[in-house]
Amino acid sequence: MSTEEIHDLTSQLGEGGRSVHDMDKARKRLELEKEELQAALEEAEAALELEEAKSQRTQLEISAVRQDIDRRLAEKDEEFENTRCELIVNYPLYYTLVKYPDFHILF
Repeated sequence: MSTEEIHDLTSQLGEGGRSVHDMDKARKRLELEKEELQAALEEAEAALELEEAKSQRTQLEISAVRQDIDRRLAEKDEEFENTRCELIVNYPLYYTLVKYPDFHILF
C-alpha cells in the first residue's frame, strides 16, 4: 500500500467520521423535534378534550332550556284552551250581562 493510498484512506475515514458525527447531530435534532411535536400533540389533545366537554355541557344546557320552554308553552296552551272553553260555555251569560247591565242572575 502506497503512501498516497494510505492518505486517501485516512481522508475517507476522516470524512466518514465527520459524516457519522453529522448524522448523529441530525438524529439528535430530529429526536428533539419529535419530542417537541409529541408534547404539542398531547397539549392539543388535552385542549380538544376540554373543548369537547364544554360543548357537551352547553348542549345539555340548551336541551334543558328547550325542555323548559316546551313545558311552559304547553302550560300556556292549556291555559288558553281552558279560557277558550270557558268563553264558549259562558258567552251567552257574558253577552247578556254586557247587553243588559241591569240584569240580575239568581243562583
